[in-house]
Amino acid sequence: MKFDNVINMKIIKKVILLCIFSISLLSTFLIPKTYAQEWTYDGANTERIPDHSVYPSECYVYDPKTPGFDIIWEIEVTHGNITNYMMMGNGTCVWAQGWDWNTTSGEKTLSGTDVLLSYWNETVGFDSESPPYIIPVGNDGKVSPPILGSLSAYMAMFLEDQYMENLYIHQDIYSIAFWNESYNNAYIYFNWTDDGIFTGLESNFPEMTNISLYSQPAQLPPVFSFTTENDTLIVDSTDTDLKVAITDADNNNDGVIDTDYLYRLFYGSTWTTWAAIPTLIDFDLGSVPAGNYTVTLEVKNMYGVTQEQIEIQYEPPEDGETPKIPGYSIILISIALLIGLSFMIHKNRKKR
Repeated sequence: MKFDNVINMKIIKKVILLCIFSISLLSTFLIPKTYAQEWTYDGANTERIPDHSVYPSECYVYDPKTPGFDIIWEIEVTHGNITNYMMMGNGTCVWAQGWDWNTTSGEKTLSGTDVLLSYWNETVGFDSESPPYIIPVGNDGKVSPPILGSLSAYMAMFLEDQYMENLYIHQDIYSIAFWNESYNNAYIYFNWTDDGIFTGLESNFPEMTNISLYSQPAQLPPVFSFTTENDTLIVDSTDTDLKVAITDADNNNDGVIDTDYLYRLFYGSTWTTWAAIPTLIDFDLGSVPAGNYTVTLEVKNMYGVTQEQIEIQYEPPEDGETPKIPGYSIILISIALLIGLSFMIHKNRKKR
């Protein structure tokens, strides 16, 4: 992905659909950008950018089908805001930075920052400083016919010199097709997911290269389990710390295993407040008689909340009895002690 910080904005918009797709994202730092409300990465509390399906910190990777080049383009969504872009009126914006990623050497080169992926105002329509990698969605989280219509009008401006007299919007598969029959039989097809993520470009333009989506965020809530500190659900003490095991995941596709999670605990009749997950969660059943007690734990990341429950069986020790070592029975401990004592006696006899 190439971000060009010296090309004039008007030139970018003129060539965006003729050559940008072969050199990826283009950027301009010459345009003043004034920001209003912001949506940034905030760990498990990160919010989705309004009017879009993406979250700050997410990475989308594209593969340009160019023979002889082992390069893929990585786009990281950095933040969103509502701003008066290009004096067009307040609109919801998605901003990004990107890299060229050499798949042979593994080297990644930062190619630009603060690039507008999407500007959306229902009255004004769609605008961008890049190809439409991210497009708006409706209140139901899906791309609507009006959004596709606005997008087709936006892209048609850059194809006017190619005599694209034919346009068809495939609303059921979120695709837009341009082609001509009277000039050079050129065509170009754009495709998105139902939640507004660009999935590919196919064209017979000699200036272009076909593109396909290489990888995208999973956007899944946490998968986890929890139990007591000693891996037993039968305890003889009300003070029994809990430990959480979270399945490794990279849900935002940034190449790093997720670490930002929060938890809260429900026991009795109240929830605890959300907090970072410690190695052991301090937990006490309280002054309760013998019996089974349900403990509910919720863990969240920025994509959602997952809930799990366990049932702890409390068996208090009898009066005067030393509490058992959790996880082991007194019989097994006694057998181990007897075996060890017999071995020592036998060894001493041999020395005599």
